[in-house]
Order: sequence, then C-alpha cells, then structure tokens
Amino acid sequence: MNKVILFNFNGTIVNTKLLALDIYNRIAETDGYKKMAEEEIPYLSTLSIRDRCKVLNVPIYKMPVVGLKIKQRYQKHIPALNSVPGIHELIHELKQRGYRLGFLTSNSKDATTQFLTKNSIDVFDYKYYSFNPFSKSKDISSFLKSNGLNKNEIIYIGDEVRDIKASKKNQVCSIGAGWGYDSVELLKKGEPDFIAEEPSDILTIVSRL
Repeated sequence: MNKVILFNFNGTIVNTKLLALDIYNRIAETDGYKKMAEEEIPYLSTLSIRDRCKVLNVPIYKMPVVGLKIKQRYQKHIPALNSVPGIHELIHELKQRGYRLGFLTSNSKDATTQFLTKNSIDVFDYKYYSFNPFSKSKDISSFLKSNGLNKNEIIYIGDEVRDIKASKKNQVCSIGAGWGYDSVELLKKGEPDFIAEEPSDILTIVSRL
C-alpha cells in the first residue's frame, strides 16, 4: 500500500504570508513591535525564529503569544484564501496514484473545511486539528497513534524548519516545502530528507520512495 503523504497546512497548502503580515503589523502597532514591510518577507524567511524576533524587536518569550494571536485573528479569512499554485494539481495527482493524504493544522475545523471545499481539494483521508501551532512534534506523534500508523508509512511535508525538526524527532521522512514561510536556504539547515522547490517536485520525490 502507498505511503501516507502528510501535509502541514498553513504555508504548505494555503499561502497565508500576506495575511499573517497584515495581522502581525496590526499587533505590532498596538504592542510596540517593529512593523514589517512586504518586501522584507524574503529576507526574514532566511532567518531563524529567534533572529526574526531580534529584527522585529519581539521578545522571544512573547513569540508564542503573538503566534496564537495571529492564528486566532485569521480564522475568519482562511475560507476565502486560495491554495498555493500547483497544490490543487499535486493533491489530485497523488490521490489518483493511490496515495493516502492527510494534513495537520491549528486552524479551526469549520474554516479549514470551507477552504478545502472552495478550492476543490476536500479529498483528504486524514485530518488532524491541533489547538497549539507550536506543538508539531507532539501533533505528529498523536497523529500516528490515533490513526494506527507506523512512522515508516509517513512522508511529512512542511515549510518551516520546526516541521523538519518535528519529523526527525518522530523519525518520519520529511520534505521541505520551499514555497512557504522558511526559505530553501533555511530549510536545508534543518536537514530534511528532501527539498521540493515547487509542488510538482513532490511527485518526483515520492515516486522514488
């Protein structure tokens, strides 16, 4: 039986960069942090979370709180967003080839379902909803246990170094998605098993496994 292709959601399936930027800047204005310009995104995507905090004058211990605020505020916008270019085709091609598909997300179930339906990609076999966007390692572990899956059955696709680290902790094969929050350069520092610079690269990668 083909492996389960498990996607991180925000950044990998849906592009939330500009939305997160807009909401972050509103938070920065009220909380006294440095606001971020759209043209700064490529540079910031090369930095670790700790270094981003330094650039934006956000105390590192406050980053989880800022992250939760952003997550809570953009739930109402998720249903209206479009999927990452090429993701629709990738998901349907993987499905046609017999792969089982899943995702992990800290988005609300309602917002996620509306997004999937709008983008015609509500074809996932496994859906895992988490409250905490910073608990990736625990989420992967819980996903495996709750679905009776073995670590060798999973290929995890994520767009941040913390996705790669969570995969390694669970001894799961990882693919870094180079179109998301972290740059390809930064993803490589996490030493994923593979790097996909665009969604179509995933078809080539999984066909070898």
